Amino acid sequence: MQASLYLTLAYLKPKKHLLSVMNSLAVAGTLLGVAVLIVVISVMNGFGDMWREKILSFQPHVTVVAYPRGMEEDDPLFENVAELPEVVAVAPFLQSIVMAQSRDAVQQPILQGIDPEQNFLFQKMREDEENTLRDGTLEFEEMECLIGVDLANALGVRAGDKLTVFSPANIPTDDEVLLPEELRIAGVFSVGMYQVDFGFILTDLYTAREVMGMDHGIHGMQIQGIDMFEANALAEKVSQMASYRYSAQSWTQMNQSLFDALTMEKSMMFFLLTIISIVASFTVSCTLIMVSVQKTREVGLLKSMGFRNSTIMGIFMWYGLIQGVAGIILGTASGLLVLHFRQHILDGLSRVTGLEILPKSLYYIDGLPSKVVPGDVAIIIGLVLVLCLVGGMIPAWLAARKNPVEALRHD
Repeated sequence: MQASLYLTLAYLKPKKHLLSVMNSLAVAGTLLGVAVLIVVISVMNGFGDMWREKILSFQPHVTVVAYPRGMEEDDPLFENVAELPEVVAVAPFLQSIVMAQSRDAVQQPILQGIDPEQNFLFQKMREDEENTLRDGTLEFEEMECLIGVDLANALGVRAGDKLTVFSPANIPTDDEVLLPEELRIAGVFSVGMYQVDFGFILTDLYTAREVMGMDHGIHGMQIQGIDMFEANALAEKVSQMASYRYSAQSWTQMNQSLFDALTMEKSMMFFLLTIISIVASFTVSCTLIMVSVQKTREVGLLKSMGFRNSTIMGIFMWYGLIQGVAGIILGTASGLLVLHFRQHILDGLSRVTGLEILPKSLYYIDGLPSKVVPGDVAIIIGLVLVLCLVGGMIPAWLAARKNPVEALRHD
């Protein structure tokens, strides 16, 4: 064992109570910095993955919109896009904001008309019926609809009830009065994303046309590709095929602001929470300064015996490194433990405070997600370790520069 490491281990058992407290604070500060960084960054990663999953449960990889003129269901673009090797499925849709009323309750959701047999997103809901169906059935016929669970709660309706739906696009003319349509609610669904569960009504194309006052045509097509991360390239290719007559947007482009905000928030949180680790490195420096003052005579004796400055400096560097490694190990374990029981902790805080800690209406999702990325954990551990080493360098250098004669005369 190196002499510097041997002496470090001896110094880690201080006789003075104050130094023991400082050692504990240095380890606790490092623990807190590592744990908080791992928890926050993992939760941010979880939000990104969950938003992506929830968005793609109700949005296609590419959406072609033919507003305001619309397009026909037999448009050659359907066949041309379906023949692309990177395309899995294509489906038509109609979509418009409507007014939905049940007794005195009124909301303004989006009515989406689909072909239940062609729509691949609806087929995924059917396949996962156990998790998506909340009431009634996912099978619906003409003049029937499905609504999100939060919209059903806001309107006070359930499966089997009637819903009066009117499209603001149906502006009455002098010789025509357009009456609202009454739709029967066949079922209530939930995809776990408030924006969808509160904001959408699903029905078939015929019923959607009746509500919107259309005789024929659709508003666009939904495209499912092979690779969701190649959706931007696919959208551009479809736009070129349509000679830019229609707007084609990928799911990332339609939700760009959401993911940009998440990326910026993750970066800012990492930057701000790094301050905790910097404070921990200051605590390590303070501890080493106290040790160097307490061991001044021993340092002088070691230097008079011929120990090099590098050995003296190594004693204090090892001291700071051991404190940092202990804090990192405990902090990593604590962070992973908090992530494992995050939902229990969140529920407990909600019960104690009487407040909803994670409002679904604000974050659009149920529960607190997390995803531990080994690369992020490695960056956090490396950053904290470097800060602890830097925090120990200055006290170690000052201790190594001490004159042995003055050190031996130190009282």
